[in-house]
Amino acid sequence: MQKDNIFIHETAIIEEGAEIGAGTKIWHFSHIMKGARLGNDCNIGQNVVVSPEVILGNNVKV
Repeated sequence: MQKDNIFIHETAIIEEGAEIGAGTKIWHFSHIMKGARLGNDCNIGQNVVVSPEVILGNNVKV
């Protein structure tokens, strides 16, 4: 999936209500939960879970 230069690997799970900033990449088997907010140009590596209400700023690598 690509929108606003966002890359989401086909195995990643993005719950409704999560916010993903422009230029962010989300890799294999990661799970972004409802209410999580990711800034611009983040890189979320393989097998990462971002829990509800977590806020990541811009240019964060996990």
